[in-house]
Amino acid sequence: MKRHLMLIVSTVVVGGLAWVAFGQPEGSAGERGSRRGMWRERRQKAVAAIEEQLGKIKAGMESSPARPANWRELSEEERAKFRKQLSKARQEQMQSIAVIEEEIAKLKGRRSLTEEHEKSMSELKAIHDLAVKEKATETVAHIEKLVAAKNKVFEEKMKKLGLPERPARTRTRGGN
Repeated sequence: MKRHLMLIVSTVVVGGLAWVAFGQPEGSAGERGSRRGMWRERRQKAVAAIEEQLGKIKAGMESSPARPANWRELSEEERAKFRKQLSKARQEQMQSIAVIEEEIAKLKGRRSLTEEHEKSMSELKAIHDLAVKEKATETVAHIEKLVAAKNKVFEEKMKKLGLPERPARTRTRGGN
């Protein structure tokens, strides 16, 4: 399990760093310089936060107790204590992974996150359009609630990441 977790975390970090290496800000020459400096600073902070979380994950993996060879001989109290330790270590790892994912989302930026959101919403829009065509009013209402909920989660994520908001172009009523 540790190898799989490290492989996943490493892949996420490498992907984030590759994104940082190839991402370029847009704008006029004067704006680019100041925005590039701000963007570089944000990237450095994000990479530092990712490295810190990776350090926590590695330290946690090294310090996590190995399953005792005499597992069947342990008392229920000892087993419960061991399970609690493993559960706590797993929870800490998941918190670190969540922070890493958040930092990578910051590195991706608003445009990339918006494109991902719109791509995921396009399937719902197609189903919505089909339901409207078939006059399935209950289905239409359910899909509209689902789209609204997903849009709300997306907007909250953008606010949490401190990225400028732009309304999603995916609409369910009145077309696009």
